[in-house]
Amino acid sequence: MTALLVPQPHTLPRGDSQIASRMLSDLMGYPPEVRRRTLGLLAAGDLVQILAVAGRELGTPYSLWLGDPVGFVEQVLGERLWSKQQQILHAITTHKTVAVPAGFGLGKTHLAARAVLYWTSVYPVGTALAITTATRMRQVYRQMWPHIRRAVARANLPGSCDQVQYKMTDRHGVDVVVAYGFTAVEHDESGMQGIHESNLLLIVDEAGGIGPVIGRSTRNLLTGSNARMLAIGNPPTDQERSWFEKLCGDGDDYRYPQVTTIPLAATDSPSVTGERISDQVCGCPAGEQGHLVSSHLVDQEWIDGAIRDHGPTSPYVIAKVHARFPRGTKDQMIPSDWVDAAADQEEPEGDEWVRLCDLDLPEEQDEWVVGYGAWIRLGVDVASDGGDEFVIARLVGDLATIEHFSAGADNADAVTVANQVLREIHRAERLRLRLRTKAQVRVKIDTIGVGWGVVSLLQRWRQEGMHDAEIVPVNVAEEPGRSADSELLRPYIKRDEMWIAGRTLLQPDREGRTRLRLRVDDKTKAQLSGPKKLDRSTGHTQVEPKKAMRKRGLPSPDRAEALLHCPYEPAPRKPKKRGRLLVG
Repeated sequence: MTALLVPQPHTLPRGDSQIASRMLSDLMGYPPEVRRRTLGLLAAGDLVQILAVAGRELGTPYSLWLGDPVGFVEQVLGERLWSKQQQILHAITTHKTVAVPAGFGLGKTHLAARAVLYWTSVYPVGTALAITTATRMRQVYRQMWPHIRRAVARANLPGSCDQVQYKMTDRHGVDVVVAYGFTAVEHDESGMQGIHESNLLLIVDEAGGIGPVIGRSTRNLLTGSNARMLAIGNPPTDQERSWFEKLCGDGDDYRYPQVTTIPLAATDSPSVTGERISDQVCGCPAGEQGHLVSSHLVDQEWIDGAIRDHGPTSPYVIAKVHARFPRGTKDQMIPSDWVDAAADQEEPEGDEWVRLCDLDLPEEQDEWVVGYGAWIRLGVDVASDGGDEFVIARLVGDLATIEHFSAGADNADAVTVANQVLREIHRAERLRLRLRTKAQVRVKIDTIGVGWGVVSLLQRWRQEGMHDAEIVPVNVAEEPGRSADSELLRPYIKRDEMWIAGRTLLQPDREGRTRLRLRVDDKTKAQLSGPKKLDRSTGHTQVEPKKAMRKRGLPSPDRAEALLHCPYEPAPRKPKKRGRLLVG
């Protein structure tokens, strides 16, 4: 469908053509698909006359696309939609509630933004309102509203659009808010009250994270005859029986005819199905370099990688690939949603923070932000008998990264491994000086297998003055050596304690903040959410053993465990009591 040249309303003629008026009446009686095709056949001058009449008789020239959001997006915004996107937008006109459980990388927020612009355009200014909400305010103004602002500018739509608000001028010259974004406090039902308009559209983005109180209160907004809701997002991997899952279930239940559920799986992507779409240069900031819209869509390579890294039956794959709601999410030691939240944490701002690349250290080229005085800790997972991966992770304050990983026979040599760790220690010590950190660099090393030799070498090299870091051996197979922090999660061995500590640091608070900022690759993320949480008959919590993970087709979580070593502080080993002879 070719985009039409639609002038702004204030540039149109008076709209007093009787012929155009009759044509408008006929067009509005056509089904949306027929109307759309007919508009595409009109000469430019005829289209302008009909738009002018529509503005005078119906209150806005864009009312030509009333009931046809697909036509609005394609002919007014000038964008092509693929079949699933068309199905979702059309459902807004036929159902009061549209629920879309969606996979990864499918343009969920992009599509929802188009629904907002359709709704605010086809009704006269002052008679319609679109509201967007999400779990966190930063999701509203950092994810949804940039899409809205760019589309308004590209299509030359009327009005002005700021950070989270879109205004148009009505026929009396008064500025009217036609769309805005907000979030409600998690347990405050009143946050969804007092919102009324003749034609109301509620967009619930990232719907998988919406709590039950706010979710249920959305029903209060849908009491009007022309009130609609589009709830779209990934199924959560850290919660079962969520509000979003219940809503999607209603869409599959004949008792709720006004609710429809349209799953949007990663396998529905045109990059996977082969569906032909008329591609175009993307409207995002990098679009000026000529990349296409389809480059943002998930492809088969990503799907294969997700299944390989997480396992075909993992909650991550069930939710992000198949757009279904996982079962057994409580069995995950660290839910993948928590890992994603830590990876999505924003970079801190302020004079006490500095970018790594601004420290004038040749080996520090990343733009991640670190704090002055931050404690630097390294975690080392040594490949067992030369197998798996040898990994070095680094924690600078709350910034967690993977600095080295390798596999191969060389990793079975303690000297080779120790020298690589020494290089990372020297690098960390140079960073410590630039950050003016008082605490010494601290290195935690898994001592099983080759690790013992690595620890011994590094401790001896410190005595010889080759470095000044603290070397902390960690035997993850030992008992924790101290009481558990929680009665609910009692570790059996130090490996369990380390994972439980990492779980605590990655669990988001009510504002979505985590105590670690993850800047790691997808493989590390997958490993962090890979192991299951097991319960022993003794009442202890156990992390799924590596051997059991391999039986499920998952690799050893070497990168994850190196990273978790960084913040983990094992209890000091108690010296063994020496025996003595009793003399009577």
